[in-house]
Amino acid sequence: MLWKSLIALCVIGAALAEQTPVFLWGANSVAKPSLRTVPQAEFADQLAELLKDHMVVAFEENGLSTKDFLCANSQSQSCYAKLQGVSPKTYYTSVENPSEALRSVAAKREHNSIDASGRLVSPAKCSVGTALFVSFEDDEETREVTLESHDSAIAAISKQLDCKVAYLYLAAPSTAPVVQRRTRRDTAATTGGIMWVSGNQFRMFYTSVQYNGVPFSVNSLTITNGTTPATKFSVTLATADPTKSLTFDVLYGDGGYFSLTNVAYAGQQFRSTGIINAPTTFSYACGNLTLETAAVDNLYNTLSFNSLQIQAPFSSTYKENFVFGDSWDCVGFVSTGILMGLFVVVIFLIIIFIGVCWMMDINTMDRFDDPKGKTITINAGAE
Repeated sequence: MLWKSLIALCVIGAALAEQTPVFLWGANSVAKPSLRTVPQAEFADQLAELLKDHMVVAFEENGLSTKDFLCANSQSQSCYAKLQGVSPKTYYTSVENPSEALRSVAAKREHNSIDASGRLVSPAKCSVGTALFVSFEDDEETREVTLESHDSAIAAISKQLDCKVAYLYLAAPSTAPVVQRRTRRDTAATTGGIMWVSGNQFRMFYTSVQYNGVPFSVNSLTITNGTTPATKFSVTLATADPTKSLTFDVLYGDGGYFSLTNVAYAGQQFRSTGIINAPTTFSYACGNLTLETAAVDNLYNTLSFNSLQIQAPFSSTYKENFVFGDSWDCVGFVSTGILMGLFVVVIFLIIIFIGVCWMMDINTMDRFDDPKGKTITINAGAE
């Protein structure tokens, strides 16, 4: 019974694993037999060695397969004319979960994307030991045109990095984080409210702001750069009462995220750590956001924003009075209803798994009644 259960689990695990092709260049790597799938652990060990003295940039192509590497354009030329000329290079026909292998060994991970013009949305910085995951924006071109444009974009971006870099071209995992596979959509509504803009450094919108449920007005916005403006600056929203200004700090963290900390109003400090954060290329949006102070005698003050939207790009490539990027909503993707549905599905899968195991354990009879033997007689009498 136990060994049959283990076999069933192995079959399920093998079905869930993803085997995709990987093209590696910019660093020497060990060639593998083309008919053999490279296990995730083995590929992770190889990447760990590269990360010791290289930066690893992984270009994640949606739906990449071995057939794509045979792609040819209308002039019968390869769609990967630029990648064909790189060296040293190694092609792996099948690697198990290559993206997950890189994530498991990279201590520092960053995410970026290539827009329709073939440029990175935010500038990339060379850093040994960093794994940079780069995704492509979806388009409606044919597969050949898409791959050919991505080939040109990869070649152009490769020339921008001046440190030791190992490049990977692989398939985007089906379970990729939203930040990597997120498609372009309209930003949250920014009409009928108040907009504050400070050049290409900060942009903020809201319809109303309230302290303990009482709305108050903001007269001006002031930006104060810290000792390192590239990673931190302070925002002051002044009101008619000089003693009741709304202040907070905007920080740039690892992985390309900005966050708000040290939110204060009227001498009260509000809890904000880990609440307001988003990638710099996105705008943080929340329909109704309420921050609270520490409770004193079971009483606390609240600061509420309606239709809040904030973005701090931390990039000099943005223009003055830039528009908001895609909305990074404060509502979590996994809701209570989704969790309940997943719980029911898990219960059904467990029942099916147990039922299949029991069916696999059904055996034929190993003993049969002998027709030539003595007939079994059972005497029954009334008491």
